[in-house]
Order: sequence, then structure tokens, then C-alpha cells
Amino acid sequence: MVDATYEPVDKMSNTRRDAVIIRDYPLLRDDLMNLAPDRSVPVILIKANICRLLEPMLSADGFNVVNRGGSIPFPSHGWQRVFGHKFAATLKAAEVSA
Repeated sequence: MVDATYEPVDKMSNTRRDAVIIRDYPLLRDDLMNLAPDRSVPVILIKANICRLLEPMLSADGFNVVNRGGSIPFPSHGWQRVFGHKFAATLKAAEVSA
């Protein structure tokens, strides 16, 4: 698991949070490239704003985003069950073993 940013964003406004995530995209991209230089490792994005912001950039940079167009909620505040179902379905659809 890799965070989209290393700056805590949970208490920020949505606009500020999105700006920080976009600002820090080069750091995320570099981290992912260090972990998987060939970019073939499946990437699953968690949280609606992360999917909306990062899916186009990661895909354009050649990463294997497997839940394209599908959002998986962050597993907190009562979303644990939905997270589990959607995460499992994404793994199965992408034929990724856990």
C-alpha cells in the first residue's frame, strides 16, 4: 500500500486536499516506479477523489490501474463491508490473487 501523499489531508477542505494530492503526484509516481519499474504491477485506487484525480495521470504514465472507472470507498466510517466487497470484486475482475 502506498499513500497518494505523505502530508496528512484528512482535516483539509476537499479543494485543498485535492490540490495537495495533485501537487504530490510526482512523488507518488516516483515511489511507484521504484517499486515496479516496468509499471506492470496492478494498482488499485482507494477513495473516490483519489480515483478521480489519479487514475488519468497514472494511466497516462503507463501504470496498470485495474479499477478504472470504479471507485472503492476508504474502509472507515461504516464503509468496511462495501470496501471488502468492492476490493474483492476488483481483484477478481483483474485476476489478481491476494
